[in-house]
Amino acid sequence: MHYIHKIILGILTILVMSIIGLTLQKAGPYYLTDLLDRPHHINHKLFKPGGSIGHGLGILGGSMMIIMFIYSIRKRIRIFRKWGKLPTWLSYHIFLGIAGPLLVTFHTALKFGGLVSISYWSMVAVAISGFIGRYIYIKIPHHVSGKELTNKEFKEKLEATTAKFKSEFDISNQIVEKIQNFSGAEKIESRGLLGIFTFLFMDLTGWLKWKNINNEIQKTSKISKDEIKSFKHSLRQIVKMDRQIAFWNAAQSLFHYWHVIHKPFAYTMLVIMFIHIAVSVSLGYTWIF
Repeated sequence: MHYIHKIILGILTILVMSIIGLTLQKAGPYYLTDLLDRPHHINHKLFKPGGSIGHGLGILGGSMMIIMFIYSIRKRIRIFRKWGKLPTWLSYHIFLGIAGPLLVTFHTALKFGGLVSISYWSMVAVAISGFIGRYIYIKIPHHVSGKELTNKEFKEKLEATTAKFKSEFDISNQIVEKIQNFSGAEKIESRGLLGIFTFLFMDLTGWLKWKNINNEIQKTSKISKDEIKSFKHSLRQIVKMDRQIAFWNAAQSLFHYWHVIHKPFAYTMLVIMFIHIAVSVSLGYTWIF
C-alpha cells in the first residue's frame, strides 16, 4: 500500500509540474510585463487573477490549501484516527502544502496588495514553517502508525540495533565508541534548542565524514564486499538514532513552539481566503460557470 501512495504522489507531482511548466511557457512574458502595461498584453484576459486560466489556477491552488486541513482533522478527531496511517496523510499534506501555494502564486500574477496580500504572505509563512516542522518531525522517532516512541522504547531499540551490528559484522567496542563520537550526540544535547542547527549542519556536511568513517571501519573490521551495503545501512541507522536520542528533549520543545507559530498563520490564511472567495463571487467572478 505504501508504494501505491508513492506512485499516486508521483503522478500528482508530475501533473502539477506540467501545469506550472505550461503556464510559464505561455505566460512567462506576461508575468515579466510592467503592471501598467499588462492590460494591453495579449495574454492579459487569460492569465490575470480573474482570467479564465489565472482564476482556474487560483481555484485549484486554493482547493488544495483547503483539502490540506483534512490532515489536521484526521490527526485530532478520534473517530477518524483509524482512517489510514498518519505518515501517509502527512505525505499528502506536505504535497498539497507545496503545490497549493505554487499555483496560488501564479493566480496572483505576481501582484500582491490589499487584504489578500495578508492571506498570501500567511500562506508563504505556513509553507516555510511547514518545511521546518517536517524537519523537526522526522527527528522525533515514530512507530509505523505515526505514534511517537517513548525515550525508553527508542533507547532499547538503539541498544538492540547496536548489539546486532556488533555481532553481524564482528565490531569491537572501540569501533562503537568511534561511531558514537562521530554522531556528535554530545554536541547536539549540550546545545539544547540550538542543537537543531548542529543537527542541520551535520546533515548537510556529513557526507565526507561518512565516507571516511565507512572506509576506516571497513578496513579494520574486514567487511566483505557482499556485506558493504548492509553495513552502511546499519551504520547510518545507529548514528541517526544516537543523534535523535540526544536531540529528544529539544525536539519536543521546538515542536511545541512550532505549533504556536504555524497555527495562527494557517488560520489567518484560511479566514482571509474565504473572505476573498466570498467577495469575488459576490462581484460576479465565477470563473467559467
